[in-house]
Amino acid sequence: MLHKCANPSCTVPFLSLREGKLFLAETFPSDRNEAFLGNRRKLRRREHFWLCDACSGHYTLRFDTSQGMLTVPISEHAGPQYLARDAASIG
Repeated sequence: MLHKCANPSCTVPFLSLREGKLFLAETFPSDRNEAFLGNRRKLRRREHFWLCDACSGHYTLRFDTSQGMLTVPISEHAGPQYLARDAASIG
């Protein structure tokens, strides 16, 4: 169940799907021994994360296998190759 914005610095409560941005992510257990069922299939969990309107304009979410779900600035998520191409198209 979603309770609040996924940004750890934000305290906005989740009230409606009409506001903010909803993310669906497949995550894996942190303990590698739990990552396999008896038939050796990887166990994946689907989790929902939500960023409020204010945060979704500046941040996105990225899953890191060692740190879990991270809030990152949108410009960092785009990566340098996209930023360079966008700058070239402006100038």
